[in-house]
Amino acid sequence: ALPESMRRIYGELLGNDRHFSGFLDYAEQKRGFFSNLIGRPIEKLIRDEFSGKICRNADVGAMASMTPVELAYALAIIRADDKYSITPPWVFRNYPKTEEVIHRLREIPCAEECPYCREHLNAKKQLKKIFGFDSFRTYDGEPLQENAAVAAIRGKSLLAVFPTGGGKSLTFQLPALVAGEASHGLTVVISPLQSLMKDQVDHLEEAGVADAVTINGLLSPVERADALERVTEGKASILYISPESLRSNTIERALVRRNVVRFVVDEAHCFSAWGQDFRVDYMYIGDFIRRYMELKNIRQPIPVSCFTATAKQKVVSDIRDYFRQKLGIELELFATRATRTNLHYAVLHVETNEKYAALRRLIAQKNCPTIVYVSRTRTAVTLAEKLVSDGYAARAYHGKMSSSEKVDNQEAFISNKVQIIVATSAFGMGVDKSDVGLVVHYEISDSLENYVQEAGRAGRDQKIDADCYVLFNDDDLNKHFMLLNQTKLSIGEIQQIWKAIKDLTKTRKNVTASALEIARQAGWDESVRDVETRVKTAIAALENAGYVERGKNVPRVYATGIMTPNMAAASDMIERSPRFDAQEKQDAKRVIKSLISARSRSEAGNEDGESRIDYLGDILGIGTERVENAVQRLREEGILADSTDMSAYIRRTETENRSKQILSKFSSLESYLASKLTGEVQELPLKEINDAAVRDGVSGATVRNIITVLYYWTIRSYVKKKTNEEDKQVWIFPSDSKQTIENRIARRAEIADFILSYLFEKSSGTKVNEREEALVPFSLLELMDNFKTRESLTNDRTGCTSDEVKDALLYLSKIGAMNL
Repeated sequence: ALPESMRRIYGELLGNDRHFSGFLDYAEQKRGFFSNLIGRPIEKLIRDEFSGKICRNADVGAMASMTPVELAYALAIIRADDKYSITPPWVFRNYPKTEEVIHRLREIPCAEECPYCREHLNAKKQLKKIFGFDSFRTYDGEPLQENAAVAAIRGKSLLAVFPTGGGKSLTFQLPALVAGEASHGLTVVISPLQSLMKDQVDHLEEAGVADAVTINGLLSPVERADALERVTEGKASILYISPESLRSNTIERALVRRNVVRFVVDEAHCFSAWGQDFRVDYMYIGDFIRRYMELKNIRQPIPVSCFTATAKQKVVSDIRDYFRQKLGIELELFATRATRTNLHYAVLHVETNEKYAALRRLIAQKNCPTIVYVSRTRTAVTLAEKLVSDGYAARAYHGKMSSSEKVDNQEAFISNKVQIIVATSAFGMGVDKSDVGLVVHYEISDSLENYVQEAGRAGRDQKIDADCYVLFNDDDLNKHFMLLNQTKLSIGEIQQIWKAIKDLTKTRKNVTASALEIARQAGWDESVRDVETRVKTAIAALENAGYVERGKNVPRVYATGIMTPNMAAASDMIERSPRFDAQEKQDAKRVIKSLISARSRSEAGNEDGESRIDYLGDILGIGTERVENAVQRLREEGILADSTDMSAYIRRTETENRSKQILSKFSSLESYLASKLTGEVQELPLKEINDAAVRDGVSGATVRNIITVLYYWTIRSYVKKKTNEEDKQVWIFPSDSKQTIENRIARRAEIADFILSYLFEKSSGTKVNEREEALVPFSLLELMDNFKTRESLTNDRTGCTSDEVKDALLYLSKIGAMNL
């Protein structure tokens, strides 16, 4: 079915390779696939066929001669003309130079600015197309933002020193999205704070960019699975993760499946800050990149971009030395001396008992969005409560809060539901709120670098004048000296951890243990503040000295809650169940037999019962994935207990299911939008379609809600979406028939409606917080079973699949009907 020119191109490139030549000889003999184009040079054929899709000055002739198979695969992915298509991982494994060939064809801007490079690799054109901005930001007339973005698009490694609020996010997002379009590549952004990741992904979503994903501890199992799927299937061009996530085998496997074109390290001063906020796992980043290159057989260094607001010479040299030593990379420096002229600094010397009154006066004078920084968790909570009791809209934020409470409080501040956030240093990195007019340090920061970062969150909108106050008392420094002394490790303590590791590895070379288990083995008090960080810091010191090598983290999943009296009963239930095929029945019997034996040994006091899934996989020799599958089936059949695996905040009052009201609005809007699909490529101008929906009485019709629906359709592959550069119109490319999409929407709405009704009933009597939300625990299996029971009362359907429930939960989370 290919055009003759493509037949000839593939024939020329693959004809001399024994893996392809047999088929090509057969095709030529039977069909004469290549005869019509004989005589035209392969280089000219490729340039003509791919005009405007590859750099006109790329050395195609040399690639055709030196790497013909890799060039064929590269041309195949380019010809797909779909940035969400990815080259299969086995191609990169067998032909590792394919990534390099794609890079040379599509990612190196030529000096002459050929038609392809001028359109696709031009930083200003892409800035306008993706973000709608006409120009980059300058600092005292210096085009630092543009220079750094252009350097990244040209494939250079760099260190950019930006003032806080200086637009660094766009500087790495733009090259990442350009690379995603050009080479289907993935940019990995390593960032220290979960709030930063969520905030940046949300801002891109609001801009209509569906290419960014974050994987972090704030996500529910459903959201995490969706994010991993989007990464591995090529639906993401930017992945935000924490440095700790690089220790995850799951993350490593996902990245190996993709063409990672750049690693971005945000808040790179963490390489240098050996204080109480030091992130040990930053020091593993270089090792991870080197391991990734080895797994992918990549010889050319993968570019790295580092960003920090700290221009201190020692910090800059520490960062550059680290990457020079670890990866042999030279980071080009982009630094500005520009100051934030709209920020006004002042120190007020006040006695401890006068601080609160001084704070009240400052807040009353400014009456604007305000951040109050404190050094301790307890102070954040008590100070916020005191402000609320005095009539101010305030919330606390600190690192020990639950994930959901962090998200709620941060979003309440960003959306102006509350005017004041009282926070420890855990709040603020990357939180893009432009109208903060006042930052008050109720207690002084522990370093000048941290103070600059925290105060710099004021006045991100250059048009407003912002004030930064420090309420200073001589005792404040004493508190920080105490904290620093608490976190400083002695040689003796490092030796205790070394002895603990030797004890744990007496009988085997490798051991998997949590930081708390190692602390316990060392005889440390587990209640000591930051004991896990202290253990990790000690291990990092031992690793740097060559005593130990820390590997990947191993999550522990347990199969617990045996519901049958004995093996015979369990075996009978497995045999009669339609959920298992022949192989799965065998696996399930071996798993339940091992669990029952372990329980018997434990009850007899002979040894601990072992139910860890990774151990079961090792013991039974069938692998973790098959054990997990067997355990899931055993839970569905009721042979193992179904443990509650997630929870959600639903929006309710005593009598009103507010979550259902949100669903109803989005369902009517979504049905309306689906009715407008033609099944063909079509233009969907957002403002016009919204005006029409409002005229037609569609509840919930706003441009923002339409963007949310289109975003969900895009990430779930209902449609593909492109944005017109000129007027931001949306062009829709349906991936299924109109009827199929409408059926999927209707089915999801039915299941989502049931979930909200079920959780509303279950939350009866549950305490509702001040935002009229109730926290309800549940499991996927619980929802499936109850939906099946409900359906059996009304029709002959057999219930829903776990994938359908996950889809409905994800949808409810995205539209804001619940927080998972």
